[in-house]
Amino acid sequence: MFLDKGNILSDFNHLFDTKASCHVSLYSHPGMGKSRLIQELSNNKKTLYFKAAPLSFEENMHRLRALCTRQLHEDFQQTKGMTDILKLMAKYSEQESLLVIFDDFPHLLAANRRISTLISSFFNRISKDANIFLILCKSASTYKKESKKEKNTFLLRPFSFFEMRMFYPEMSLEDQMLLYSITKGVPAYLQYFNPQLSVKDSIYHLFFQEKGIFYRFVPSKTREYYSGSCIMRSILLSLGQEEKKLQEVCDCTGLTTSAASSLLLSLSSRNLTKRMVPVTEDQGSRRAVYTISDGIFRFWYTYVFPYQSEIESGQGKSIFNTFILPELDNYAKNIFKTICKEFLILTDEMGTAPFPMKNVGKWWGQHPTKKRTETIPIAAYHDNNILLGSCFWTDEWIDIDALYKLQKHASLFPDMEKWYYLFSKSDFVSGFEVISGNHVHVFSLEQMCDIADNYITVHCKN
Repeated sequence: MFLDKGNILSDFNHLFDTKASCHVSLYSHPGMGKSRLIQELSNNKKTLYFKAAPLSFEENMHRLRALCTRQLHEDFQQTKGMTDILKLMAKYSEQESLLVIFDDFPHLLAANRRISTLISSFFNRISKDANIFLILCKSASTYKKESKKEKNTFLLRPFSFFEMRMFYPEMSLEDQMLLYSITKGVPAYLQYFNPQLSVKDSIYHLFFQEKGIFYRFVPSKTREYYSGSCIMRSILLSLGQEEKKLQEVCDCTGLTTSAASSLLLSLSSRNLTKRMVPVTEDQGSRRAVYTISDGIFRFWYTYVFPYQSEIESGQGKSIFNTFILPELDNYAKNIFKTICKEFLILTDEMGTAPFPMKNVGKWWGQHPTKKRTETIPIAAYHDNNILLGSCFWTDEWIDIDALYKLQKHASLFPDMEKWYYLFSKSDFVSGFEVISGNHVHVFSLEQMCDIADNYITVHCKN
């Protein structure tokens, strides 16, 4: 089964079918399913796939010229550079539409900074009879910086919880949540969880055996990314599964604020950490907190790193049964807030949200009169609208008191139109929304899953 995350495949096919030449940028971090997306897009299309290498620009051009000669026509042997190659591609695309993919495009860009301008210039003056659809595959670490300058940009994200669970229909909701809390929906991580084993058994085999894939993966990747890996380990260990302010990271690691900020930015570019601010503030806010965003790294530094000595000496099974297994249910529960936020984003996509859900997260700040820090676990903000939300992981039915507690935060936003959303593992007392008014919405976990399943089945499943 293939799920079209963010409808990117549909958008690509639409652009291709318009018969108008164009180039687009596809941004992704490793492991997000880019190769599978390209395979799906290439079906029943004349395709030229070129994977750039960390070589000189001339050597990459030699490799591209040879590929075009083998795959398209021997005339490409006579081309001298990228412009000539593109011109000849355009000529042959007049007879048959051509999909061209430049994977690892940053290798070309690093060797020739003018290549992006050259490609844009070429497509601005391309013949109307040509039909080339060119995809430039880039690193997601540059998405925020570069995408604002480009016309057609796409960011390949991991699966949401609701998308991921479509692959595991026989799995209980609790196990789906545990799996999501570990993998965060990254396709490259999900493939290692054996569907024939329970999620908990897979966690033991992958993390708590000396030869376990993820036991070795995290330290290996840390060394690959950073020569000073011991410092990065200290930062990740200081975060664990908690959110921390910059000064708290400094206190744990002994780093200066400038050094810690720089290193956290580097980790963020690898999609390992995330900087978060209250939803009503811009990214420059001094009230930022940091967290590990990669699920595998987060779990490893929380539960594996402290027990490395025992795991290396063959005691992994005992460690897992004694210290880890009793904690897994609580660990999975922590992902419920994330799932509720993803549901809000989904309502925006479905067109049922009260205002655009482009800025969903949480809110925290000082109460103006009570002189204490207030925290709202789920919040969304747009223009003069703010959504305040709470979530409850309990088997008890939620009554109207939960709403009253949430509404106490209303005074923090005196000039905004307020909406209240409550989420629960179980359900709400009968008539909750009728009593509360049209600015109040409640959802059980089962309701969220049913709504998401119906939408994804129609719009994303192929």
